[in-house]
Amino acid sequence: MRVLICSDHWADLSADGVTAAIAEGWQQRQPDVGVEAVPFSAGGIGFVDALERSLGGVVGAAGHLDHDGVTYLDSAELSPDGDSAPLGRAIGAALDQGAGRVVVGVGEVAGVDGGHGLITALGGHPDLAVALPAARERLTGIGLTAACDSDIPLLGLQGAAAAAVEGLGWTKQEAQDRERAMGAYADQVRRLIPARTDLLTGKEHRTDREPGAGAGGGVGFGLAALGAQLRPGPEFFAETVGLAARVAESDLVVVGTRVFDWRSLEHAVVATVVGAAGDAAKPSLVLAEQVEVGRRETMSLGASAAYGLVDPMSRRPAPDRADLPQALQTTARRLAGTWRGV
Repeated sequence: MRVLICSDHWADLSADGVTAAIAEGWQQRQPDVGVEAVPFSAGGIGFVDALERSLGGVVGAAGHLDHDGVTYLDSAELSPDGDSAPLGRAIGAALDQGAGRVVVGVGEVAGVDGGHGLITALGGHPDLAVALPAARERLTGIGLTAACDSDIPLLGLQGAAAAAVEGLGWTKQEAQDRERAMGAYADQVRRLIPARTDLLTGKEHRTDREPGAGAGGGVGFGLAALGAQLRPGPEFFAETVGLAARVAESDLVVVGTRVFDWRSLEHAVVATVVGAAGDAAKPSLVLAEQVEVGRRETMSLGASAAYGLVDPMSRRPAPDRADLPQALQTTARRLAGTWRGV
């Protein structure tokens, strides 16, 4: 029997830490079973670290990985406070070193600048009218991809500023003020870049409305304005690490996520990994700190079962961060006994 274990990070416990703890617990119960741990990422925090653990490669500065001719950058690590200028400088440094393809993991930053900082940093000028053409010129002939951890647009009720109310604790007034600023910024970008027209509808293509444009506080929009292809992060990561082949070689797939809720049902690591297991007709389990969906939703996703470290009917608190690896091991050891000989 062979078990494949995938997970993204759980708050400050890295994806590598989560998958290693689950693998250790599983093999404590079933030492003769083959277990493969694959740290995963949707494009947010830990994107480069998870790729390095899964692929190898040469780690440069923080948030930077070179592998097989591709430079991978982690926007969440390079620009954690929401100012994307450090990301722009990192892209520029990669270009100076001869990079022919750059992939940026986009997600989980504490601000909304729409990628303005990265454009002005890469273009070498504070004036967007000067920086944007210059930055696009620097990227001529370069493959640029954004692996986005969410599919939200830049603007609107589901956009980056609106999402910051829940995600970053902004007030509604703060979100509205930032929405207006981002709207003016998006208008300026549209004036500077010749608009593409959809050949079927005849309508102007709106970069700010692309799924993923609002990811990473709008870094997705900034990258798209520079010519990047926006990709769903979990899907991109799965392709890059060869998830389908790894699933095909396994008998059981276990996917971890900190909170298994309605957001896990699409555009998420859980949905991607469970979907790959379903395509290969392999059973899959979800292991979460908290399970907030029922059996019906779990089954509709395609997973065989979902297990939580915290029983929603119990008054026991969630495990402390320091105790989380041990809690994961304990639960994995129990599941290994339940799912013996699948």
